[in-house]
Amino acid sequence: MAVLAMFHDADVLPPEGTPEANRVIKAVIQSQSAFTKGSDPDVQAFLRLALAAQKVGDAQETLSRFRSAGWTSRVLEALADQWDATAIDQREALAPGFRQVNITLEDFDSLMGLVAKTRISLERRGQNMHQVFAQRRREMPGGAQ
Repeated sequence: MAVLAMFHDADVLPPEGTPEANRVIKAVIQSQSAFTKGSDPDVQAFLRLALAAQKVGDAQETLSRFRSAGWTSRVLEALADQWDATAIDQREALAPGFRQVNITLEDFDSLMGLVAKTRISLERRGQNMHQVFAQRRREMPGGAQ
C-alpha cells in the first residue's frame, strides 16, 4: 500500500510486526473505508470540508478519485490539515462514524500525526510528499497514478 510505503520512506512507520505498526495498518485501511464507503454524515462532511479547504484542483474530482482508487496524498494532506484545525469537541462528532469501521478517534489522530510527520520528514530531505506517494503508487500492483 502506497501510504505505508510513503510512511516507511519518511522513517515514521513503526517497526514491522509490532503492535504499533499493526495499529497504523488498521487505521490506514479502516479510515479509508470510513471515508470511501461509510455513510456517517459527520465523517462525510469532514471529508468534504477538508477537500474544500485545500483549494488545490477540483475537490469533487479529488473525492471521486479517492472513492474509486483509494488514498491519495492530496486527500491525506487535506484530512491532516483539517484535523489539526478542528477543535476537540468537533472531533468527537466523528467518533460514531469511526466506530462503524472499528477505529477510534485516537487511531485516526495517530494516523493524521503520521501524515504530518511524513510531510515534515520528506521536506527536510528536499522531497515532496505527493511525489513520493505518486512514485510508490506507481510501484504497486495495478498502480498507474
